[in-house]
Amino acid sequence: MRHFALTLSLVVLAAPALGQTADAPISTATNAEEGEYLVDGSGLSLYLFKADTQGGNGRDAVVTCFDDCLLSWPPLLVSEMPVGSGNVRSELLGTVTLPDGSIQATYNGWPLYYYIDDYAAGDINGHDIESFGEDWYLLSPAGERAREDDRDDRDDRDDDDGDRGDDDGDRDDNRDDRDNSGRG
Repeated sequence: MRHFALTLSLVVLAAPALGQTADAPISTATNAEEGEYLVDGSGLSLYLFKADTQGGNGRDAVVTCFDDCLLSWPPLLVSEMPVGSGNVRSELLGTVTLPDGSIQATYNGWPLYYYIDDYAAGDINGHDIESFGEDWYLLSPAGERAREDDRDDRDDRDDDDGDRGDDDGDRDDNRDDRDNSGRG
């Protein structure tokens, strides 16, 4: 019984947003690889779940993360309309009422979540992973997946031919291009 209580205590401590409401404005942080993304007032990363239905254009957001999903992905709960600071666009902030009557913050119609394995400001462990049947992403100030337009090119770095990477998958191509640059 003692082990169970300790485990339960650790789970509750590891879930900073479980039952927590946003008292501070939603703002942004920046990661060298992922760019600018939304965070809560404590700097904890906020995520969108692609299985949810994005609200907007006359339709309400639809939340699909319940039960076990909420243990890993607690919602950002609010008691009133959330506010933003910095590059957060206030017109994209909103809410959706959950079946239990609690209110979850939304951004550009996407319900906002935390990730259980993000322990400190700057952690982005929930970005671009599949969990509970769909993908989870950091949310940019534009209201979409962080670095969506160039995410697929992230592993390709500029080489001398200007096409952002290795054309045939041979790891030596970039080295050969650098060795041959300036010749001829």
